[in-house]
Amino acid sequence: MIKKNKKFGFLLLLIPLGIVIRYIDRKVTQDGFLSTNAISDHYLFISGLVVVVIVLLSVILYFDKKSNP
Repeated sequence: MIKKNKKFGFLLLLIPLGIVIRYIDRKVTQDGFLSTNAISDHYLFISGLVVVVIVLLSVILYFDKKSNP
């Protein structure tokens, strides 16, 4: 039973990632977040993407280190 949970542990990572991507997509397309061409909006968007990528990489490295002792 525990082996099955470890096998599908990546789903715990993909579900929040999908929610974040959905939120960013709605914010950009429907709310017109980047349509104002304000530099601060673009910096906020890029820095948000960088933070998401750093968190994602750290979580992946944590799970990889935990699975390979």
